[in-house]
Amino acid sequence: MKRFTERGRPIVQKALMKMDLTVWAVVLLCAALFILCDGLSAHWGKTGSGRSLAIVMLLSPVGYFMFAFINTRLNLAVTGALVNTIVVAGAVLIGAVVFKEEVSKAQYLGIALALAAVTLLNVD
Repeated sequence: MKRFTERGRPIVQKALMKMDLTVWAVVLLCAALFILCDGLSAHWGKTGSGRSLAIVMLLSPVGYFMFAFINTRLNLAVTGALVNTIVVAGAVLIGAVVFKEEVSKAQYLGIALALAAVTLLNVD
């Protein structure tokens, strides 16, 4: 177990712990920011848009600061699994919706299983 302090009081972190709404909000915002950066990177790669690349370079550090904040509340294994699983599922959906890429039924099943995994990672 890790020990952290919050407002001067020690808190103990368990490997799997329930997250409060603030942490969940930052997890979702962090994942959304990484998905946005992935989409802009893909746009830059396909079109050569310097604007997309510049936005990615400005937003990426913000995403990593959010990731660091989450890691002060959860251990790295849970933080990485939560954020990266949401990013993978989101990237597939953005690819299908924005870039009109084909997604198979098996891939949609994979997204559903990934989201189930995110739920299980939050169980005590």
